[in-house]
Amino acid sequence: MRIFSKHLPNIRTLQCFVAVAEELNFRRASELLNMSQPPLSRQIQSLEDLLRVQLIRRNTHQVSLTPAGEAFCKDIHSVLVALDAAVASLRKYAEEEQERTGDVRIGLTSVIDFSLIPHLDALIGHPEFAGGQRLERAFSKHLVERVARGQLDVAIVGDIAAPSEELSVESVGRDPMMVALPAGHPAAGKTRLRLADLGDTPLFWFSRADNPVFYDKCERAFRTYGYAAPRRLEPNDFTKLLAAVAAGEGLAFCPASMRAASRIGVVYRPFEEAVERLLTIEVQMVWRAGETRREVLNKIEAIRSALKGAVLPARHALSAPAPGLMR
Repeated sequence: MRIFSKHLPNIRTLQCFVAVAEELNFRRASELLNMSQPPLSRQIQSLEDLLRVQLIRRNTHQVSLTPAGEAFCKDIHSVLVALDAAVASLRKYAEEEQERTGDVRIGLTSVIDFSLIPHLDALIGHPEFAGGQRLERAFSKHLVERVARGQLDVAIVGDIAAPSEELSVESVGRDPMMVALPAGHPAAGKTRLRLADLGDTPLFWFSRADNPVFYDKCERAFRTYGYAAPRRLEPNDFTKLLAAVAAGEGLAFCPASMRAASRIGVVYRPFEEAVERLLTIEVQMVWRAGETRREVLNKIEAIRSALKGAVLPARHALSAPAPGLMR
């Protein structure tokens, strides 16, 4: 049996075929797969081209399977069911092994400089804290997803998660937002800014999909103060963002600690206190609701103690490796 043949279709293509074969409707199949119809059609066409067999008949009125398509669907459905069972079995084994060894999997958002939080830095830097395991660093959005899926036990993230039946969320610190302005902006001469001081200068901003919780929080503050400046999607690279601000293309809101990243032509100004309170980034600890393992609960309590009462000002807060600090 040639299981390493380069002529075998990939799993995603097979999933697309089975969805169309079972739904007999490309629109419903694309919705099921969370994709649009054109790429779904291309997946089916590429599968037929690879196999050199017509599997699906399609016209303006209906979609149907050829005899070859019906036979292939039965076989592939069994393959996908077996693969799903194998993955589930592996995950169960990994979870049981993790419970047996007592290891706790911990994630840290990549946009917090933990070296600037002395007590926490000492804790996570201790060899016994992670039990010899690597602490996973990623954007907050991905860490929360991994905690929910059981791939991590606890994570420290940036203002992204809301308590739910799946997750427990606890605020463990905060960092206020401030404005990065072109040096020649009229508001640059003020000590503290109102949103009204920013006028209609375009705002470099992130997509809601990156962090719906913080995005909506900011939108509520914008509505409260009638702030409706035009938006531009922020660059993926922080130096590019600062360059665009310096060039007068717009302004950016960022954690107060980001003023450590200086750039000629860019000035940082804090908001007035009322706005600052509304736009503060909460640093959160996230774990699965209903967690009972003593090893995990001990780690949660250790992190809580290390951050107890911490208010993260510019010297104890989020660093500036990238503009996507809300992710």
